[in-house]
Amino acid sequence: MEEPFALEATDITLRYKRSGRGVTTLDLSVRRGEVFGLVGPNGSGKSTLLRVLSTATEPDSGAFRVGGADGLREKRKVRAKLGLMVDRPTHYGDLSGWANAYFFARLYGMEEEKAEGALSELFEYFDLAGYRDDRVKTYSYGMGKKLALIEALAHGPEVLLLDEPSLGLDYTSQLALQRRIRDLAASGVAIILASNQVDEVESLCGRVAFLHEGRIAAEGTPEELVSSLKGVRRIVATLRNPVGYEPVGEVSGVDRVVPEGRDLVVHCEDRPGIVSDVVAAIVWADGDITDLSVRRPSLEDVFVKLTGEALRDED
Repeated sequence: MEEPFALEATDITLRYKRSGRGVTTLDLSVRRGEVFGLVGPNGSGKSTLLRVLSTATEPDSGAFRVGGADGLREKRKVRAKLGLMVDRPTHYGDLSGWANAYFFARLYGMEEEKAEGALSELFEYFDLAGYRDDRVKTYSYGMGKKLALIEALAHGPEVLLLDEPSLGLDYTSQLALQRRIRDLAASGVAIILASNQVDEVESLCGRVAFLHEGRIAAEGTPEELVSSLKGVRRIVATLRNPVGYEPVGEVSGVDRVVPEGRDLVVHCEDRPGIVSDVVAAIVWADGDITDLSVRRPSLEDVFVKLTGEALRDED
């Protein structure tokens, strides 16, 4: 009988970066053909969770299964079903891109002819065919990310774990990655996408979980999560120079002010006149506004509302 879930984790407890405390009763399930998003700031536990699910790190307690195989007792079986791309991949720098990818494909047990066919298609797809014979130490960061994607995909995994896959990719490569993810999901591959690129997550993922301090703070479809912020506006003011933003937080109806680099992101209720009041407060604080937009709430705004923290670190 086929397993109802391609990946299922129960009562997972693990250590995470920010404070060394544990995560208790972290439950996760991903169906075949589903793209599941993990969203959370650096240190929230996304990468640690992916390392556990890939069998690279053991959880402090709990259990998980991948394609019916026990993640703690049948690691070899689990690894054969998985494709993993980490945020900062490492390669054999003195070997060519093709040699690196071929090594991984053969390590997964692919026959020579099948490996060469799959790799040729993927090198063409991700626009690396012209660089396949170059040593990897000459690759840019984005090229290294594309090579890692090729290595994760070549053997046709049942479950794909992707950690910030589009970070560092050029626009064309991001579109190619998104097309590939949709095609893989349509073919029945289960995909966990850990990313803070909220537009990408909203576009690709059927369900999303917010990780905060190692726990799941909320879970649902992107539409369900964003709809929880009905009656809320998101005002983004780009400033020439940073300023103190305390006066903005005192405006009636403003819920939270979050600096993101040169942007000041204001979460507020949707009432008449609030945009002009926010602008007046910024000007009063000597803020020089170079761009202003009023946007619908996003997954990033949902995270801020739930946790009181920005999703991404300030520049």
